[in-house]
Amino acid sequence: MNASMPARFCRDMGLTLNDFLRSLPAAIEPLTFQVEGRVFTISHPLGSIRIALGETGERRIASLRLPVTPVEFVFNGLDEAARDRFMQRFDRYFHRGGG
Repeated sequence: MNASMPARFCRDMGLTLNDFLRSLPAAIEPLTFQVEGRVFTISHPLGSIRIALGETGERRIASLRLPVTPVEFVFNGLDEAARDRFMQRFDRYFHRGGG
């Protein structure tokens, strides 16, 4: 059973700001966004989605070093089904290999 998609949540993502900028347009197409610093506001027919990236840090696993960025998602006006559809597509485009 899937957990409900909350209107506001945070997660750590293994990427840098540049990685995020490279993948975002395809992940949200045909929607558009505005950017102010590390905050992205996406226009949606039902409302808007605000994605705020924190400062990128580093996760170390033995000698491996990976970027990690805290990301906050805030949905305004989108019902749970719309939030779920948005996140399914978003996650497909931001999914990293590894199994």
